[in-house]
Amino acid sequence: MFTLPISARVGVALLLLALAQAAVAEADDDLAALLAQPVHGGSRLATASKVEQDAAEAPSLVYVRTGGEIRAQGYRTLAEVLESMPGIHLRQDRSYTYTGVRGIERPGDYSSRVLLLLDGVRLNDAIYDSATAGNEFPVDVELIDRVEFIPGPGSALYGSNALLGVVNVITRSPSQRPGTALGLDLGSLGRRKLSATWGGDLGGARVLLGAWSLRSDGHASLYYPAYDAPSTHNGLAIGHDGERSDKVYAKARWGEFGLAAFVSDRRKQDPTGGFGVIFNTRSDTVDRSAMADLSWGHRLDAAQELYARLGVSGYTYLGYGLYGDPAMPVPAQTRSHARWLSGELRYVWSGWRGHRVLLGAEFQDNWHEQLYSADLDPAPQVYTDRRFASSRLALFVNDEWELQRSLRLNLGLRLDRHLDGGSSATPRVAALWSPAPQWTLKLQGGRAFREPNASESEYSDSSQAAGGTLKSESLHSLELATLWRPSAQFDASLSVYRLQLNDIIDFIDLPSGQQTYANSGRARTQGLELEATWQCSERLRLRGSWARQHADDALSGQPLSDAPRSVAKLMLTANGPWPGTTAGLNLVRLGERRSVAGTRVPPYLRANAQLAYAPAGERWSIAVGLYNLADAHYDDPAGPEHRQDTLPQDGRQWRLQFGWSF
Repeated sequence: MFTLPISARVGVALLLLALAQAAVAEADDDLAALLAQPVHGGSRLATASKVEQDAAEAPSLVYVRTGGEIRAQGYRTLAEVLESMPGIHLRQDRSYTYTGVRGIERPGDYSSRVLLLLDGVRLNDAIYDSATAGNEFPVDVELIDRVEFIPGPGSALYGSNALLGVVNVITRSPSQRPGTALGLDLGSLGRRKLSATWGGDLGGARVLLGAWSLRSDGHASLYYPAYDAPSTHNGLAIGHDGERSDKVYAKARWGEFGLAAFVSDRRKQDPTGGFGVIFNTRSDTVDRSAMADLSWGHRLDAAQELYARLGVSGYTYLGYGLYGDPAMPVPAQTRSHARWLSGELRYVWSGWRGHRVLLGAEFQDNWHEQLYSADLDPAPQVYTDRRFASSRLALFVNDEWELQRSLRLNLGLRLDRHLDGGSSATPRVAALWSPAPQWTLKLQGGRAFREPNASESEYSDSSQAAGGTLKSESLHSLELATLWRPSAQFDASLSVYRLQLNDIIDFIDLPSGQQTYANSGRARTQGLELEATWQCSERLRLRGSWARQHADDALSGQPLSDAPRSVAKLMLTANGPWPGTTAGLNLVRLGERRSVAGTRVPPYLRANAQLAYAPAGERWSIAVGLYNLADAHYDDPAGPEHRQDTLPQDGRQWRLQFGWSF
């Protein structure tokens, strides 16, 4: 059984005490510095090709959100950051937040069609392959330097799960967060959060430490019409919406070596009655994760680079609920554990004129995996008790070939040996043409895949049958993108794409009344994405995007569930009218969707805003944020595990942040 090596709550307390003695901190990120940069500058990107390059040189479009924008907008979770990206929408069921890309977000999927990286290291767990972006994400948004999102197939470099896109969260370096910073965060629904970070020199290494502890009471009561009967408490779930989350993170750099580690523990109550739980009774989910990763990078000469990393990770899921007759409830528990070792070796060579060649190998050894589910009383009944191991191995190559100064080819191929012993080859071909300095056109075609995860294949209980032998999902993609940079104050991108997803693994109903995972068919999605960023002045930046997408079942032609036809976003980031003030405003407009049952889910418009004050020369700061500013009433589609067809989302909320630095 995987258990946390230390209690995250104890870690928060210890770190708060230790940091009280730390040295004087420099000022936090200054929004003025962000607004002084070109809208397409500030950092070189490393996700699209696993080597640093300008966004114009990447084989596909790359959407970036910087730490300055994230903090100015008051985003609370990685999911909220991702929601600001073109073509991404979220679904929330009061347990988890799910990420949809280009109209694809399937029921029963835990965002496993998106690959999530932390500083380039894979985070998707070894049981559900989930890309968790809510409060269960192991690093607080406070420590994010930037988030890079590469839409489209990424398996040619990253393998399984890089089906619809790759998200890389790059954390801040110790030099970006020197000294000690303490934070207090209060908000609606009984939200309270403590945070502490410290950056400095320790034993010759540059070190960054962080700890966070979040508590939320949630809604005192929630009403669900689907349960509006005397036998189910007239549809009212009372006091079953609380959440707690504790995290500790460490990062160190000395010479050519780097070390990163985290421990995360999150518990969430579920008030919805999902998976057949007796409504208005205790139902909890617990997600625990830990990782330690050692990396090394070395430049052999001007034309050669080496990179290697080795890491160990662990994940535990615990679920508890009451089932059966409310007069004689049966407690049941689900446990999932995984521990795995992973590593990667990369060699970059640019000694051949006009070429930059990347050669790499990676492995993941899931040396302990366990799925367990059982009724606990009155007599224990075990449905699943599977212990097993699996591994994957891959070789990949990528060549950036400069035919002319204005014309490039990007050729990639990856060979994977899958968890089930099978194998696959995933290619990617991209052509980049710059007819003028301010224009870049990108044509990309490729293939991607997602292996069935352990939960889909092996898990069963009283309400769910094991999926058994499942095929890998595969995706074929063709995309044409244009990047326009007429000045340092403006840039825009336009992408037109077509995707076909085969052998989709869906969570379906069985005649027996149970549910299971099965390869259910094919889907097509086609659409366009437009994003523009305008530096209006030294005080104001606007960013907007609009996506039009059609995601349909390939056989019936009907729209997929939870597939909005349009997604629009607007983000305003500004220095306020008074010295030391910053303001952020963001709007999301999501088009009409369909529920799993095929009913209409209306569109909505939601706005969030934050105003912050950090006086020059002072060591304190304050920020107030309002979320769902106009108190819009809207629903998200529910999954097939729910009796409800849709689930109402939160109304207006507030948050007050205090910060101190030493």
